[in-house]
Amino acid sequence: MRRRPPHIPLRCPIFVGCEGASEVGYAALLQDLARAADLPVYLRIEDLGRGAGDPLSRVEMARRRIGVQRRRRISPVRMFVFLDEDQAVLDLRRAERARRIAELDDITIIWQRPCFEALLLRHFPGRASDRPTATAVAGRALEREWPGYRKPMPRAALTARIDIAAVRRAAAVEPELAELLRTMGLLS
Repeated sequence: MRRRPPHIPLRCPIFVGCEGASEVGYAALLQDLARAADLPVYLRIEDLGRGAGDPLSRVEMARRRIGVQRRRRISPVRMFVFLDEDQAVLDLRRAERARRIAELDDITIIWQRPCFEALLLRHFPGRASDRPTATAVAGRALEREWPGYRKPMPRAALTARIDIAAVRRAAAVEPELAELLRTMGLLS
């Protein structure tokens, strides 16, 4: 009698577009957390930093890459893009077009207000409600919490300082990040 192979559950693909290498490392950290929790998800992490400069061009690049995945029959169940808000305020009309396109294509923009370092700062105890007004201010505040922080931080360095409790702390004040975590199953 032939044995059936064990059932291996399919992992649901989730598209995560990243503004640059820092966000790629962070998304990889989230994938590690999902794997540790044995969640049936797979983050399709795409670096949108090369060849795109502002939120609109990054959203358009995300659309193209999602289209390629769909043609390969790897349709993501949800789509997210990490973008710095400080880049959006440089050209409000293009930023608004990016928002509209993302909304039409069901892409959730995780706005990093004003930048990735500010989002990262909100992972630390007592800093969840910190809202630095500028990128330089966010960088200095993060350096106080994390001496030796350098951009971009790879996944291994992020993992050494950020755990699931820290990610949930940040998600408590970042609704778009919370939505990604709920989609992954890291938040209920």
